[in-house]
Amino acid sequence: MSDVDRLHEIIDALPPQQVHALLTLLVPPQPISDEEFARCLAEAPEEEVDEETTARIFAAEAERGEIISHGKLKQRLYSAMIA
Repeated sequence: MSDVDRLHEIIDALPPQQVHALLTLLVPPQPISDEEFARCLAEAPEEEVDEETTARIFAAEAERGEIISHGKLKQRLYSAMIA
Protein backbone atom coordinates (compact mmCIF):
# COMPACT_ATOMS: atom_id res chain seq x y z
CA MET A 1 0.00 0.00 0.00
CA SER A 2 1.43 3.38 -0.96
CA ASP A 3 1.71 6.27 1.48
CA VAL A 4 -1.04 8.09 -0.39
CA ASP A 5 -3.36 5.08 -0.19
CA ARG A 6 -2.59 4.76 3.52
CA LEU A 7 -3.31 8.44 4.07
CA HIS A 8 -6.63 8.12 2.22
CA GLU A 9 -7.55 5.15 4.41
CA ILE A 10 -6.75 7.05 7.62
CA ILE A 11 -8.64 10.17 6.50
CA ASP A 12 -11.65 8.12 5.41
CA ALA A 13 -11.85 6.69 8.94
CA LEU A 14 -11.83 10.09 10.68
CA PRO A 15 -15.02 11.60 12.09
CA PRO A 16 -16.10 14.90 10.46
CA GLN A 17 -14.78 17.15 13.24
CA GLN A 18 -11.30 15.62 12.92
CA VAL A 19 -11.37 16.03 9.14
CA HIS A 20 -12.21 19.70 9.67
CA ALA A 21 -9.32 20.05 12.16
CA LEU A 22 -6.94 18.42 9.69
CA LEU A 23 -8.08 20.73 6.90
CA THR A 24 -7.47 23.69 9.20
CA LEU A 25 -3.85 22.58 9.55
CA LEU A 26 -3.32 21.70 5.90
CA VAL A 27 -5.14 24.63 4.25
CA PRO A 28 -4.64 27.77 6.33
CA PRO A 29 -6.60 30.91 5.45
CA GLN A 30 -3.30 32.61 4.60
CA PRO A 31 0.14 31.22 3.79
CA ILE A 32 2.28 30.33 6.80
CA SER A 33 5.98 29.65 7.13
CA ASP A 34 7.40 26.17 7.58
CA GLU A 35 8.33 27.12 11.14
CA GLU A 36 4.78 28.25 11.93
CA PHE A 37 3.34 25.06 10.43
CA ALA A 38 5.76 22.95 12.48
CA ARG A 39 4.83 24.86 15.64
CA CYS A 40 1.10 24.41 15.00
CA LEU A 41 1.58 20.72 14.35
CA ALA A 42 3.71 20.25 17.47
CA GLU A 43 1.14 22.08 19.61
CA ALA A 44 -1.88 20.24 18.19
CA PRO A 45 -3.60 18.22 20.90
CA GLU A 46 -3.73 14.48 20.59
CA GLU A 47 -7.11 13.39 19.34
CA GLU A 48 -9.06 10.67 21.01
CA VAL A 49 -9.65 7.95 18.45
CA ASP A 50 -12.20 5.17 18.68
CA GLU A 51 -10.99 1.58 18.94
CA GLU A 52 -11.81 0.69 15.33
CA THR A 53 -9.78 3.61 13.96
CA THR A 54 -6.91 2.82 16.30
CA ALA A 55 -6.89 -0.79 15.14
CA ARG A 56 -6.87 0.28 11.47
CA ILE A 57 -3.98 2.69 12.05
CA PHE A 58 -1.97 0.07 13.95
CA ALA A 59 -2.69 -2.53 11.25
CA ALA A 60 -1.49 -0.15 8.53
CA GLU A 61 1.67 0.62 10.51
CA ALA A 62 2.35 -3.04 11.20
CA GLU A 63 1.83 -3.89 7.52
CA ARG A 64 4.62 -1.48 6.67
CA GLY A 65 6.74 -2.69 9.57
CA GLU A 66 6.52 0.70 11.28
CA ILE A 67 5.29 1.38 14.77
CA ILE A 68 5.79 4.88 16.11
CA SER A 69 4.22 6.80 18.99
CA HIS A 70 2.25 9.99 18.43
CA GLY A 71 4.80 11.96 20.42
CA LYS A 72 7.72 10.58 18.39
CA LEU A 73 5.89 11.37 15.13
CA LYS A 74 5.31 14.97 16.25
CA GLN A 75 8.97 15.24 17.22
CA ARG A 76 10.13 13.89 13.83
CA LEU A 77 7.80 16.20 11.89
CA TYR A 78 8.89 19.21 13.92
CA SER A 79 12.56 18.35 13.45
CA ALA A 80 12.08 17.93 9.71
CA MET A 81 10.31 21.26 9.41
CA ILE A 82 12.97 23.28 11.23
CA ALA A 83 15.92 21.57 9.54
